[in-house]
Amino acid sequence: MILKNFQINAVNKLISRTSELLDQRGEKRIIFKSPTGSGKTIMIAEYFNKIVKDQISKNPISFIWTTPRRTLTEQSKEKLDLFLKKQKNIKCSFFYELIENNIPENEILFLNWESINKINKNTIVVENERDFYLGKILENTKEKGREIIL
Repeated sequence: MILKNFQINAVNKLISRTSELLDQRGEKRIIFKSPTGSGKTIMIAEYFNKIVKDQISKNPISFIWTTPRRTLTEQSKEKLDLFLKKQKNIKCSFFYELIENNIPENEILFLNWESINKINKNTIVVENERDFYLGKILENTKEKGREIIL
């Protein structure tokens, strides 16, 4: 994947800001905006790759990717899977594909917003006897010492 200069600059700025924020406590937020057709997905794929490859955090990292609609979630996972498979250092998964009750290191969990924002209607957030629900998975991921980047 060959990035253009403006894409490389954007990725480097994201990496720099992420590195700063990982060292801070409290709410941490970066907003990444870029015009339609500018290659946001390619830039984010490179961002994920650099975070993992350059080990910018003292702790291992897990990722969560959310979109407003299920079709966008599937499309995003498919595109990122395509870009990141070549690197072989980051795995992309849907919730039902998680093997353990946590988000593994260097794994991106793909969720659509509708699956997590309606507490009583979505099984992904409802506590269950297997302890396989989003809250417990996040708790277990943090207990393993991983940073979570949403």
